[in-house]
Amino acid sequence: MTLSLFVPADQKAGKPAEPEQPSIADEVLAKAEAAIDRLAAEYPRHAGRDIADMDRYAENMASDQDNRTAHYNEILRIAHDVRGQGALFGYPLITRCAGSLCRATRLLEAHDRVVLDIVRAHVAAMQAILETGVNGIENRTALAIAAGLEMLVSSRVDR
Repeated sequence: MTLSLFVPADQKAGKPAEPEQPSIADEVLAKAEAAIDRLAAEYPRHAGRDIADMDRYAENMASDQDNRTAHYNEILRIAHDVRGQGALFGYPLITRCAGSLCRATRLLEAHDRVVLDIVRAHVAAMQAILETGVNGIENRTALAIAAGLEMLVSSRVDR
């Protein structure tokens, strides 16, 4: 294995390198970062709609027993999306709560007698996170709530 060092010609003579002009890649990156910033600013509104949809599907689970599994599957689909987006847009607690809900919906049956309570507890926690703006992991109360949801799921799943 050979190691080769390359020193630009202008640095060999002790001259500082000329500043580089912004490249197309830099421009594309700047546009992408701006787009992500816009999406992050809109995230609470979008997440609020997703969480309201999960709440609606939970209500449908209770009132429409014939299609309970279909409503439950919609909750899983939405929770999966919310889990993936929360941390990306500055809401790691939403990601954690949605991840706990994903675990519950993957491991429990739609007709399990406590599943509706588990779904509602997760939805209420995510609504509270959005309403209060407590989106980081530095808030002890919020962390305790997230840990409580995870314990609720684990206590039911690990039977």
